[in-house]
Amino acid sequence: MERLRAAAWACVGLLGAAPLAACDDRAAALSRPAAPREAAGAPCSIPREELPPAAGGAWPLPALPLPTLIEQVRPVVVTVATLRATSLPDGRATPTSPFGRSAPRVERAIGSGFVIAAEGLVLTSEHVVGDAFAIEVQLSDERAFEATVVGRDPALDVALLKLRGAGSLRAASLGSSAPIRPGDDVLVIGNPFGLGPTMTRGIISATSRPMGAGSLDGYLQTDAAINPGNSGGPLFNAAGQVIGIATAIHEGGRGISFALPIDEVLEILPELRETGRVDRGRLGISFQEVTSQLARALRLPGRMGALITEVEPESPGSRLGFKPGDVITSVEGRRVDHARELARELRRSKPGDEVKITYKRGGADRRATVKLERSALRDPPPGRRAPDGRAPRDAEEPPFGVLASDALEGALVESISPQSPAAGHLEVGDVVLDLNGAPVRGGADLTARLLAAGRQDLLLRVRRNGATRYLAVPAR
Repeated sequence: MERLRAAAWACVGLLGAAPLAACDDRAAALSRPAAPREAAGAPCSIPREELPPAAGGAWPLPALPLPTLIEQVRPVVVTVATLRATSLPDGRATPTSPFGRSAPRVERAIGSGFVIAAEGLVLTSEHVVGDAFAIEVQLSDERAFEATVVGRDPALDVALLKLRGAGSLRAASLGSSAPIRPGDDVLVIGNPFGLGPTMTRGIISATSRPMGAGSLDGYLQTDAAINPGNSGGPLFNAAGQVIGIATAIHEGGRGISFALPIDEVLEILPELRETGRVDRGRLGISFQEVTSQLARALRLPGRMGALITEVEPESPGSRLGFKPGDVITSVEGRRVDHARELARELRRSKPGDEVKITYKRGGADRRATVKLERSALRDPPPGRRAPDGRAPRDAEEPPFGVLASDALEGALVESISPQSPAAGHLEVGDVVLDLNGAPVRGGADLTARLLAAGRQDLLLRVRRNGATRYLAVPAR
């Protein structure tokens, strides 16, 4: 998967006589409430159910001239400024001041958002507010309000804020992302790099872009410029309706940005507003797409289903008996041809749901019914190298071009020869957990078994960036 990063922007300062001194003047000014002004106007939010249906993929409303469109939608876009505590690289919470006192170190982050209700409800990305201890929202007319988090959904990366003391704000018209087609015109408004309200125009480059097998499968890709600071801001269609939320940019790419479809947000918005969170059914497994190479290695008739890579202990999946290497092929009688389809089914499930699942193990079909539990987001522990655990290095090229050392679990990939069979499959920093179905017990064990494999194809289970996945490495 290409490397992605959230489109948020931050700068760091020391809280003291000159707070946020490291931020530029425009960004720092956001911490000072502006003089109150008259409200921007009456609410103009259109409930989704009242929107006229889109016919043949066309927008529900006629396109507007660009200057008119910007005039209409700019008042609903806001800047979200946050303060959060940071840690030093050595783990100390704060640096020590020259006077022997501890001076709190804070990070100031800038993101974007948009008003969805006249009483001051704002949608933004969850990673914009994160673990912030202070949130301030500035409107297009430069009024500023303290904000609190009403609800957050890390799974979709959405947060709902409430502005204290705000009322009679102009609200965005929420459209539908369903009729969007590649080539449709879009407009992005946000606050990139803290420069202030900025408009960029482009088209929809693609729809249904996955960003990891366990995540949402249908991100919108656009070539409209999205930069750090745009996170949480709206993606408008040609009629001035919000159809997505700016979420991520391609690291190292140009004109490749991603937005969360608004339809996904509208599904969970009532629950988010009422309870502050979104409860989903938890199966307790990680999974990935089955590629053609993996299908051959797993002796499947073709690409199908979702390949289980990890099973959480004491989870419904663990109690059911799922194992890494099982391939889920249907849920509730609905075929699962791709991992993203399983992710969609689980995302729309609720705790307590009983789900019928069909899966393959060793080429044979199995069926089971599992009761889902309340979901709980977790970060799998990354593989770490144990002290003095480096595998012996050969003077010749290592087997499959891989040099590895011991990790707390498995073997940590230290280097990969550019022209080796592993190049383009394994990455430096991967932790190899299994080789051809058997656990790997350190760097030396991996080296010996790669050497013994000779010219055989490999099936590896690895942990990369906290997620576990299978890789098929063909011999050359």
